[in-house]
Amino acid sequence: MAAPSPDLRERFFEAVSAEIKHARNHYGPFSFDTFYLGGGTPSSLSVAELRQLVEEVHAAFQFKGGYEFTCEFNPVDADEAKLKALHEMGVNRISLGCQSFRDEILQKLGRRHTVRDIEETVAKIRKAGISSISFDLMLRLPGQTVEDFHHSVKRCIELEASQVSLYDLEIHEGTPFGQVQKDGKLNLPEEEAHARMYETAIEFMTGAGYEHYEISNFAKPGLASRHNLIYWHNQEYLGLGPGAFTYLSGTRSQFAPDLDRYLEKCEFPDWKPDVADKLSEEEKETETFVTGLRLCGGIRPDSFPEIYPAIKDRLKTLCDESLLEMAGQNARLTTRGKLVSEDVFAFLLKKDTPL
Repeated sequence: MAAPSPDLRERFFEAVSAEIKHARNHYGPFSFDTFYLGGGTPSSLSVAELRQLVEEVHAAFQFKGGYEFTCEFNPVDADEAKLKALHEMGVNRISLGCQSFRDEILQKLGRRHTVRDIEETVAKIRKAGISSISFDLMLRLPGQTVEDFHHSVKRCIELEASQVSLYDLEIHEGTPFGQVQKDGKLNLPEEEAHARMYETAIEFMTGAGYEHYEISNFAKPGLASRHNLIYWHNQEYLGLGPGAFTYLSGTRSQFAPDLDRYLEKCEFPDWKPDVADKLSEEEKETETFVTGLRLCGGIRPDSFPEIYPAIKDRLKTLCDESLLEMAGQNARLTTRGKLVSEDVFAFLLKKDTPL
């Protein structure tokens, strides 16, 4: 993909600046506990662009003492001066898109970085003064073996990641992988191998002292992503930029789904969100229950009076099938249940969905 032109970059930052000012005027002086710079590749921005963005956000909103400030980072963007500048701006956590620790798999994914790039980037991040580094790993990749994935998990532990987040490959129509799958030639690991990858990740990570705090996330004690926990607890957040979602006052909204629409609306200006869904009390409870069930500590079902009567018998069925278990008054997914969590959620919440 060609780099954006100087004119497009200028338009984008003017649009973001306008949205920040509108959000401040519309919502007031929020005080945040986390600041997450991501949803794209912020590490590809220049130091001047990053500083402008961070300064404008800090000028518009307040942040609590000791807040978590995360920046997503691509290993090929590991410039020492940029990392040092991010640290000076207040970044105290990096989310690193490793994906795999096998070069041949990274090449199949079309990634521009190598395993050596990852390792050198980790050293540079720490040299810049940022000690908390979260690693993203992908599983069930084309040609990936259980041994490949085990190797990647072990390297995360050896490199002392503060958190490891697991992701399955998502295949979309119109992409190279989508076309190969359509032709029936995509060599994905079988379900049994997929399960073995996940189960061994649990074994290795917890054995190394990491807490398995959410279905796909492991963290050293005290270093779980506070930003991610906002989503799992279904709490409020403000999203800025193209594609970002906001959840405030019981309404989930998206200002603009993509860059073109975002620029068009900010330049007009038109501050009405393209999507705005006001959630009913039942919908709020449903979302809070499902996101809470993703947490490995589970959630107390009878604290949801709107939906509990409808799901009580289904919870028992899931326990009988060893997909859920009770830990005190909390229901939580078993390891088997985590492997088929989406099916569990669908069974709980859709009247016509068989187990």
